Amino acid sequence: MKDHYVSQTYLDAFTDQDGHLYPYYKGKQVILGKPKPVSAVCFEIDGDANKYFEDPRILDAYLPQFEQPWKRNVQALREASLEPMAKYQVAGYLAFLRVCTPTAKRLGQNKIRAVVQPTAQEVVEESLRLNPPNDPETRRIIEKVVRERKLVVQIDREFPHALGIGVLHDLTSGLFHGNWLVMFNRSPRPFVTSDNPAVPYHHQPDHTIAQIYVPIAPDIALLIAADASWQAQSIPSTDRRQSADDRFAVPKAEYVERFNDLIIRAAEERVLHGAPDPELESRVKENSDWRMEVVVDHIPDGQGTVTVTRELPQRRGLTSR
Repeated sequence: MKDHYVSQTYLDAFTDQDGHLYPYYKGKQVILGKPKPVSAVCFEIDGDANKYFEDPRILDAYLPQFEQPWKRNVQALREASLEPMAKYQVAGYLAFLRVCTPTAKRLGQNKIRAVVQPTAQEVVEESLRLNPPNDPETRRIIEKVVRERKLVVQIDREFPHALGIGVLHDLTSGLFHGNWLVMFNRSPRPFVTSDNPAVPYHHQPDHTIAQIYVPIAPDIALLIAADASWQAQSIPSTDRRQSADDRFAVPKAEYVERFNDLIIRAAEERVLHGAPDPELESRVKENSDWRMEVVVDHIPDGQGTVTVTRELPQRRGLTSR
């Protein structure tokens, strides 16, 4: 089955008048691709399926409640309305974008690997010490791999995806109860999107606390400070129209450019826009070697080491400290 990890109803807001998107490819000789309908981008065959669940197509029951009212909720945002049910429905789909895209699956693999790799290294070292292979050549090869720390733990791609599906309701609740800044773009440069549109935004130079930035349409974007303290709930309270901490604003042009640069750098393979744009093409080319990576910090705590992982746009290969 052809599963869109970025939904067609989301992408529709960024198309031209003929319903097409222009892909800007990272890492390719030709950056600007031919216009495509939304049905032809951002999909995987059986990408929503997951073998770790009794029902591998469990996401089929989750997504419609958030995708079907999407266009109506985008229009409500455009009208500066942020009623609880609309906010909840938007939050539910953004939660999916955070944990179920190809980027999220890759980053999930890397996060798990960062945690288990040191233990795997120690286990192999101890096993080699206690039960060395009898064959000298085999022993030499294994010792070399262990000594040079070339042992790599392989993580099933569907495992972090399963973990992500398992926390969708908690993540939805955290986003729903968070503080939202709805931004109306009045600058000459529209917001652009990508195959990884919901990304952490760090207020420089602090990389420890992130909000979630998501372009919603060329003229609308969200910046959300999620509240992780809330437990999952299926239906939000409707006793108030919006949170007292939610805000509406018009960002300066320099911030529109900053957010677009974040989307360009965080894109996995392609940036998406509704028109050919030489300036955007140039920016994508300049940032082709960037993508979201897992930055790993190993922090001594007196009894061992705590492994902390964060998602940051990085030039490829710069992932740990």
